[in-house]
Amino acid sequence: MSMEFLTLAQRIAEAAADGGLTVEQIREIARSQFGEINCYPGVPGDRCHQLALFVALHGQLRKGKGHENCAQILEEMIRHLQGRCPGTTRHAVLILDAWWHDHYEKWRANIETIKHDGVRIEVYLIGAGGWVAPLPV
Repeated sequence: MSMEFLTLAQRIAEAAADGGLTVEQIREIARSQFGEINCYPGVPGDRCHQLALFVALHGQLRKGKGHENCAQILEEMIRHLQGRCPGTTRHAVLILDAWWHDHYEKWRANIETIKHDGVRIEVYLIGAGGWVAPLPV
């Protein structure tokens, strides 16, 4: 299991544990580390990038409006990787504060197809206190 983007997940988890994160703060953390990327939720941009970040915070780790839950962000990830930017985005990072297995199962076949097409997907579960746990998918 690759954990190339573990430090990004840790930065988001630590910042979220300190009073929650806005959608804009998530985007700024990602951009400060990787430059221009596609970032969900928010404005993913009009260009496809090699890296796409998908973050779902719905508990005490979020602040402000515009956040998506696990089901919504999984659907956004599939739309991005198979609809908007197939063949361009080669790394997808999914960071969540709640794992809804039934919604993952709904998209499992799509995720397996995406991985078979060479896209690396990393998933991290984060929680209060700044902890991070990689999830194998």
